[in-house]
Amino acid sequence: MKSPLIASYRNGGYEVSIHADGTKVRDLVDADVPPEHPEQMDLKITDWCDAGCHWCHEMSTKRGAHGDVDAMLGLLSGLPAGVEIAIGGGDPLSHPEFPRLARGLRDAGLIPSVTVNGRHLERSLPVLEGLIAEKAVFGVGVSFFRALPEWDYPHKVVHMIAGVDDPSVLDDAPRQKVLVLGYKDFGRGERHMSRHSADVVDGIARWRRELLWIAREHHVSFDTLAIGQLDPSRLFMEDADYGKRFMGREGEFSMYVDGVRREFAVSSYSRERREWSDIRSMFRSVREMAGHGTNAATPPGIGGLRL
Repeated sequence: MKSPLIASYRNGGYEVSIHADGTKVRDLVDADVPPEHPEQMDLKITDWCDAGCHWCHEMSTKRGAHGDVDAMLGLLSGLPAGVEIAIGGGDPLSHPEFPRLARGLRDAGLIPSVTVNGRHLERSLPVLEGLIAEKAVFGVGVSFFRALPEWDYPHKVVHMIAGVDDPSVLDDAPRQKVLVLGYKDFGRGERHMSRHSADVVDGIARWRRELLWIAREHHVSFDTLAIGQLDPSRLFMEDADYGKRFMGREGEFSMYVDGVRREFAVSSYSRERREWSDIRSMFRSVREMAGHGTNAATPPGIGGLRL
């Protein structure tokens, strides 16, 4: 039975529909027309975090600043209902106006999700569960910390980093929704790699070896870096089946916005950053920066992948 439709919109030459179970369907209607705005945006709202992860590519600390909520809501006000906004940080729930931001995105018809560090989950649950009840937060990513979170929420996804987190924690675990993230050799992650490169490389190799079993036992998706590092195309008998799972290459239908510094980029680990202006002009720049061009729609390519 097909999951209920919660949003749909036209984006240049594409028709996009979002379903209640989190499924997104993108249909190409006119190959001569490129997308006009992102379907999905990573929005950093704060640089504050007390976790101190050695591989943090955002380099967040307890001295980090918070972004201006009104400025961020104003920037995103031109997006159509159904665009997905992945809120991150730093520790996004440390932002004193996180609830107002989430409600503002919801009221604009956007679909807010948030990523929290596993060590912060317990202290964040009262706010998260309240906003979920208000339909102001949809998906919740929980960055793995020591053990799989026991919180029972159907749109919870465990984030695990290849080269940092040990895939053996999934052994004998009940079926999980897992997003596998590639290792980001950027920010503090660059220094961590220089000091522990053998451990990181060995950890990535272990994910490669165990990927088939993990994909059989759990519901797994991958970011762009993880696709390059783990090659999940090996899991498919037919190239066409793999192609149906592509969510687009980096910057093709997505972008990154730093709401603290008011900058944007192709991704959170892109070295080229530009000052923000209006969202559609920014997205055109992102496509150019990513090499997708602006004069035609692009076919699916290697990028975020959902199994």
